[in-house]
Amino acid sequence: MTFWKCLSSSVLVFILTVRIFSEKEPPSPLMERVPYDIPLVKLSVTDNNTAVRISLPGEDDYAIISALDDTYVKNSRSKTDRIIYRELPDNAYRLSDFEARQILMVCKSFIATLEEFEKHLRNGKWGECLYLDAFLPKFIRSFYLLLGAARNTTGKYLKIVQKFENEFDVSLNSPRSDNRVNAWRSTPEGIVKLRIATKELIYQLKIWEKRELLNANRNPEMILSSKTEEALDLFVRIYFAIQAPTLCFPGPKK
Repeated sequence: MTFWKCLSSSVLVFILTVRIFSEKEPPSPLMERVPYDIPLVKLSVTDNNTAVRISLPGEDDYAIISALDDTYVKNSRSKTDRIIYRELPDNAYRLSDFEARQILMVCKSFIATLEEFEKHLRNGKWGECLYLDAFLPKFIRSFYLLLGAARNTTGKYLKIVQKFENEFDVSLNSPRSDNRVNAWRSTPEGIVKLRIATKELIYQLKIWEKRELLNANRNPEMILSSKTEEALDLFVRIYFAIQAPTLCFPGPKK
């Protein structure tokens, strides 16, 4: 509780500063983007936000997690095989073993990306931060919807992503990226807060991996722990400069 009270107490002031800074005209020309290999898996939202396709870069195979049945597609030169993982409507909110394996792969890529992001912040590599901003926001949006599809509660998670989905562009030439990075740098404590939130999210995601996704005796009715939800919530609020009230996660299904 001490961590959250200390960090959250000054988040609103920081966010207001970010908002004021972001309303200024962006620098012209845009700052340089420095490309690098981002370890994120590819998430593509389909079927009116009710399904998410998961694929690794450079691979033809992919999985589709939906509100009900899930699918694994294996492509070869001669044929395409589809494996359907059926789910009963009454049990669709539970995390199946197949869903846990796929989300584990996504989680590992998320952690690796956040670890690199924190290093970029620490070392002042703003070109890399700008480059990542063309990909990470869309991934976070898709990550929320992936959790919603796995829990068969997509509508509730849509309310979460609506809080920030208009705050970014999927583009390497978006002034919003420059505004965002410059806003983080506009106050002495801005980068510190974002680094702390990033490291806390990494820590909580690793606990989630160990206790739930890798645990054969996991609780299938639990997707994220409350601490993981809080860490993800705080990271999103600081990254996108979202003002209070905080994001509200769907509670456990009764």
